[in-house]
Amino acid sequence: MILTFFRPSDDGAIRYYTIHDRQPLLTAKFALTVAWRTGDGREREKIYGFDTLAAMDKKIRELFGRRVRAGYKLLYSFMREKPANIVPDSLLAAQREQATQAGSG
Repeated sequence: MILTFFRPSDDGAIRYYTIHDRQPLLTAKFALTVAWRTGDGREREKIYGFDTLAAMDKKIRELFGRRVRAGYKLLYSFMREKPANIVPDSLLAAQREQATQAGSG
């Protein structure tokens, strides 16, 4: 998922704000990266980690609402059917079973 917003500032520079879930984390099952910059300036970012998809979804809605209230407009969006770093529990269990059998055989 990628959401990119923009807003012209009072001095004419364009402010950009992007929310995406492309970067996985080692410390959390779900991750959300927020990046912002003005014009061609240096981009800054903040990374949030979540244990549940519901918690991440709540944060996305919160950030989206804040940007809209601040006068940003949606420039670009892309959505996947499910987050990029989701591996079904059944597949993880099968992989663990295969590793256990290979180690004991």
